[in-house]
Amino acid sequence: MRSRLPIMIRFLMGAILITYGIEKLSDPVSFLKSIHEYDILPARPTWVLNLAPSGIPLLEITAGLCLITGFLRRGAAVIMSSFLVLFTAAILWRTFGIMDETGQAFTQVEFDCGCGAGVVVIWEKIMFNTILVLGTLHAGFRAPDS
Repeated sequence: MRSRLPIMIRFLMGAILITYGIEKLSDPVSFLKSIHEYDILPARPTWVLNLAPSGIPLLEITAGLCLITGFLRRGAAVIMSSFLVLFTAAILWRTFGIMDETGQAFTQVEFDCGCGAGVVVIWEKIMFNTILVLGTLHAGFRAPDS
């Protein structure tokens, strides 16, 4: 009898991505403000910055559905794990800036990272994102197609 763990991981990773995407879509203005605080997207042309609040959540929802259904799951896993690494790097960059400005220790920094979960403790978010990257890659490449 085969283990059901790989399928459970696929469903869990897909559900997390779908949930985060829906959270961001439900309040696109707050998500746009969060994106703008990172200062990594260009202000010109404005359509790039304006596309992000709907484009990123739709990508997360689509990738989550792909992981759950198995349709294009490898591509979805590569794209989402790449985005998660990029998001995590941006969170770290912003965290180091806050540490510089406030003198806080890494374990004390909290802010709304824009992930849809509200204010988070950053070291916990970094750990969660790392697990999410590994889980997404596992779901895309190790889980059976069934």
